[in-house]
Amino acid sequence: MGLKKLLYLQGVGAEFVSCSGDNIVTPEQDRIGILRCMLASAAQERCEPVMSAEQIDEKIYQLDAEPWTQRLPLFQHTRIDNPELSVFLPSDSDSRLTIELQLEGGEPFQLGIDTAKFAANPHIAKVTGHYHVDDCDYLHYRLLITQALLASDIYCGGSLQMSVLPDIGLGYHRVRIRDQAEFVEGQWLVAPVMSYQSGNTRSPSNSRLWGLSIQLFSLRSETQWGIGDFADLAALIELVANEGGSFIQLNPLHALDIANPQACSPYSPSDRRRLNPLYINFEMVPEYSQLFCDVEPNAAGATSSELAIKFKAIKRQVNRADWLDYQLVSLHKYRIFKLLYQQFIVAHVETNSARGQQFSLFITDNGDSLRQFCEQQLSDTVGLSEFSGLDSRFFAYLQFVAEQQLSQCQAQAKRLGMAIGLVRDMAVGVASNSVEVRADNSPFCQDASIGAPPDPFAPQGQNWGLTPFDPIALKHDGYQHFIQLLRSNMQSCGALRIDHVMSLLRLWWWPRSKELGNGAYVYYPLDVLLAIVCIESQRAQCLIIGEDLGLIPPEIVSKLAAAGVLSNDLFYFSKEGDGFTLPANYPADSLMMLANHDVPPLLAWWQADDLQLRRSIGLIDNDELLQSLISQREFDKQQLLKLLQAQGQFDGSDVNSIHYPELLKAWLAVTAAGNAHLFSVQLFDLVCDNQPINIPGTWLQYPNWQRRLALSLTELAADKQVQGLLLQLQTSRQQGVQSERETDAYARTHACTKANTTTTTSTHPNRTTSTPAHATSSLQPNGLPL
Repeated sequence: MGLKKLLYLQGVGAEFVSCSGDNIVTPEQDRIGILRCMLASAAQERCEPVMSAEQIDEKIYQLDAEPWTQRLPLFQHTRIDNPELSVFLPSDSDSRLTIELQLEGGEPFQLGIDTAKFAANPHIAKVTGHYHVDDCDYLHYRLLITQALLASDIYCGGSLQMSVLPDIGLGYHRVRIRDQAEFVEGQWLVAPVMSYQSGNTRSPSNSRLWGLSIQLFSLRSETQWGIGDFADLAALIELVANEGGSFIQLNPLHALDIANPQACSPYSPSDRRRLNPLYINFEMVPEYSQLFCDVEPNAAGATSSELAIKFKAIKRQVNRADWLDYQLVSLHKYRIFKLLYQQFIVAHVETNSARGQQFSLFITDNGDSLRQFCEQQLSDTVGLSEFSGLDSRFFAYLQFVAEQQLSQCQAQAKRLGMAIGLVRDMAVGVASNSVEVRADNSPFCQDASIGAPPDPFAPQGQNWGLTPFDPIALKHDGYQHFIQLLRSNMQSCGALRIDHVMSLLRLWWWPRSKELGNGAYVYYPLDVLLAIVCIESQRAQCLIIGEDLGLIPPEIVSKLAAAGVLSNDLFYFSKEGDGFTLPANYPADSLMMLANHDVPPLLAWWQADDLQLRRSIGLIDNDELLQSLISQREFDKQQLLKLLQAQGQFDGSDVNSIHYPELLKAWLAVTAAGNAHLFSVQLFDLVCDNQPINIPGTWLQYPNWQRRLALSLTELAADKQVQGLLLQLQTSRQQGVQSERETDAYARTHACTKANTTTTTSTHPNRTTSTPAHATSSLQPNGLPL
């Protein structure tokens, strides 16, 4: 019983429901293997193969019993609509309880209340649990703050307040309590009921927003240095805004492994709180123009004219290829970053200019996490020539510049009238050698990695090689790392997509050592994490989109919906039986996408190019399987055609007679008019590219995350086909709005007719009309209201 209880307390799951609906019991040896990973990381040493009964009991006491004796949780949360405060007191407590509250950004005050009132008045406090610890019974009280304030003596500034109650609003408040013991302190989060919703108002003018999804690195222009940058993003924002678009959906912009540029997956970052400096555009940096002002040789040993000629040659070299060479791009960009930094130090830091002061304030505001990031970056680049002679402030400077440029892009989007602007993406985890993991007191389990359990699509399971948060360490950290993570990713955007949002509830862990078994689900404090998401979302005025593809636990669906988190659907996977979902049935509170980075572009899907590519690199290991998949694809194409024909497209046509450009336009005409609040299409699909950005399960077999667009931004803006598709996209979304207006008008008319009928018939003295008390709104399969 002791071991089972410890596994439960550590959050190691015992069973789960598979994608086929089967209940899968996780073998105990696999659960114990995950437990050993947790305990080894917590102790920062190798865990013994077998825990003694005494060690198990000691750990259970720490996790289960000890919190009851400490009066207050280290961190607790409540909702603003019904604020409560948890305290733990001996059952025989009959003393004066002192509660000190330091409101976030407000004046401290103190409450004095007799604990005897708790039992006498359940409207002040309710008992929600009890525990016997060390010959003492403890009760868990939840103080109903409004009533408790009314029943308390309130002191502010040392004076007794007789009439004015403190205004306890949203925030991370500090609380201390004392009865006969010493003061105990904790953090009390008062959270909003929902995440930010203003940009999600489903009014007729704001119910069908559309945008483009892009991998920023893939953009091409004449001004960049081999990789899409923030200047390219600004140009695309102007193009999309002028066509009526409301947002640009981005890949994660996280900092990657600086010493290994070829490790370029944005979903395997080094620090999710920092930006990738390769996205900086040189010409947007104030120091860039200064490099060409001096006639004398500069720090690079060249005159300004020689430097300009050299830069032009480099730009021609790195812009030539259709596939990104990260090694080459990184080498050249960091050499120029070095020149910019040296110019910045002389012109702004040494003179203490306004820009230099902004930089100093940036470093101060970002505190320890930025310091550790910069120190680790400096350590990781020792021995690399392009970083020689630099100090740790160089890496802070790059973050300073990157954040400024990203902020300028979002400001431009809002200035041009975009309802949302940028939609950022936050990866679910970090690489094992990442700065986040190696930072002091990081709340990660370094002995495990995350992924997915075995299923029919991946019989061996999926191991993503990313390091997970340890739920116990996260709690002991007071969730500070998670809070920092959200704050940094909600900057300079109007919405944030949380990759694999199920991680707020659970993640599949693989032990890094094969000796420790085949993994298990580990559970997280969903309610706490969601409360933090809600308050940070409200403060940043940032919509939240939860990437909820794959195996979705039913217990998370309703809570995400109640918190106002939009779901994320992919057209390929949106099915009703064998056919594709009717656009009118798309979940209203969702982001509908044709595709994302893990599935083929529509052209590749239509031509089965993705299947042929997978066969050529060995992911499909025989021709029989290939033919079977091609047959299934032909069936799916028929289902797509059936959907389009049912919506008035391609009447009488067959699959083989359809030209792809016509298919793409018809697909936009039909699906963009659908019911989803947000609709996004990949820029790669608009330019009819058939090469995937990423093929899951590959590394060296395919150049993932290196594909560049076939057209430059200048060519894109002038391309008649792209212009026509954007016009079709805008038109279809407006038609969806008009359809909604007509539906609403019909519903209102129908309601009025029904009300008039009811008024007439209800005059009978024995007849009443009412809604049954048990009636609830209908739900779709994903738990969202119809």
